[in-house]
Amino acid sequence: MTAFVRIERALPMRPARPRPTDRGERLARTLIAHAARAGCVVQLAVTSVEPWCSATFSGSVIVLTLEAPPGAPLSNWLAALPEAEIPLGRDLIADIAMDWEARQLRVLLCLDEVNG
Repeated sequence: MTAFVRIERALPMRPARPRPTDRGERLARTLIAHAARAGCVVQLAVTSVEPWCSATFSGSVIVLTLEAPPGAPLSNWLAALPEAEIPLGRDLIADIAMDWEARQLRVLLCLDEVNG
């Protein structure tokens, strides 16, 4: 049996699940949904996405501009945000901080390079 015959008889591969190519937009959508679950309405726009890496991880520093009505829901959500568990599939939010003066969130997103 040749290799080509084995390939033809092989089980079909599972279709690959598409991964977003723009992780900044995906992060913004995830944070907007997270804020909504906390009772806070926010608008986030991606300002910049810069590559980042260390000896063990690679990822991006993503800056998001925040638009939201001031009040207790916003303050409570932002205060809890650095310790929140925010699901992003296989990627990981390693750090998140608010720059109050610029009204921006700075997020260090570590990427799962092995899985896409």
